[in-house]
Amino acid sequence: MINQQLSPYHILYVDDEEKALHYFREIFGDEYIVHTASNALDGYRIIQQYGSQIGLLLTDQRMPGPSGVELMEHARKLNPNLVRILVTAYTDYQAAVDAVNSGRCFRYIHKPWEPEELTVVIKHALDYYQALIERERLLTEKADTVRHMLSADKVSGLGILAEGLNHHLRNALTVVRAFIDLAPMKLMEEIGGAHPRDPSFWLDVQNQAQSQIERIQSLLARLAEASHAKRVERNDKCSLNGILSEMIDMFSEGLQEKNLRVDVEIDPNLPPLMVHDGRFRQMWRLIFMEELTHLSPGDQIQISAKIKRDAKGQACVEMYVRDTGMWEGTDKPINLFDPFYTRSRKPDDFGVNMMACYVTMHLHGGTAEASHLEPRGLELKLTLPLDPSSEPKKEEDFFRSLLTHEQRWKQREEMVAA
Repeated sequence: MINQQLSPYHILYVDDEEKALHYFREIFGDEYIVHTASNALDGYRIIQQYGSQIGLLLTDQRMPGPSGVELMEHARKLNPNLVRILVTAYTDYQAAVDAVNSGRCFRYIHKPWEPEELTVVIKHALDYYQALIERERLLTEKADTVRHMLSADKVSGLGILAEGLNHHLRNALTVVRAFIDLAPMKLMEEIGGAHPRDPSFWLDVQNQAQSQIERIQSLLARLAEASHAKRVERNDKCSLNGILSEMIDMFSEGLQEKNLRVDVEIDPNLPPLMVHDGRFRQMWRLIFMEELTHLSPGDQIQISAKIKRDAKGQACVEMYVRDTGMWEGTDKPINLFDPFYTRSRKPDDFGVNMMACYVTMHLHGGTAEASHLEPRGLELKLTLPLDPSSEPKKEEDFFRSLLTHEQRWKQREEMVAA
């Protein structure tokens, strides 16, 4: 009866000496599922047949046909997690050392091997293989979970997009349709002399309809701009202080009407920023429009910027926009960047504005984050690498980094085990 309590995984031993194979089966056959082969080609076929069920490969180095090192190299391509041990004579010592150093094998043992020593080695090897399999499973589950979360966010975003379009376009088109429905009747009444000409209708209602058409065009234009997928060229040099002064002047009337105070504090050592001038200025216009729309009279806005270094040592500018406005209920700040999410719930609040700001930072190789302030208010953090060649972050980078980390972990574990 085979006892599989020690490990659920199989062992493959490859050696051209039939006595060594027989001896191995006699010693370990009652504790593990053991496969044997007298040459590398037969051993490779067994690995193909059983796949990841085989957790440990022990192979002699010198055999007719392909060597043990060659077998391990091919086996690694079939199952990178497979623990590989080279069984060598003292004359093959250098080949064994080279195999370990190049990562082809977990370790090596000398012939003739001692059963007691080999028992410990096998248990250690299969425990290690089980740990690798478990780690890979957990890592895959985590990656799948993150992928599902990203997909769910995209689906949620599409739902918000559809709901927002429906709301904004329906309200605007109601005004346009009312004008179209009433215009022929009004025109016929005035031509027939039934009613005198009504200037208020043609001026006021027509202007309202025209205004709503322009609103729809603006909405769609901003949405198209926000969904722009190509990286922008950062060829324009601009002064952040200059842009903010321009924005304060542009919105001075609205700021005065609501008695909103704007304080600006920029690091004097901040160099001119290399940006896409049009999109960068538009982003600040949208931010000021957002603040004007949802802040209450007497609220304050504080804008600051300083030079920092990220985790990689890369120089960047951190720009902060902090306000003292109220935040709606239990809504999460990250919602601010969803299309058509509106912080103030006012009819003239364009949720897509902040989505456009988020995308602009992304396409500049930077990031945009939002968080609550205590006791009230919102903080918008914009991080922009000073180097224009910085690439935007991609979702695939996360999974690529996971894979790289996993490979380094395996290499480190192999080195420690050696």
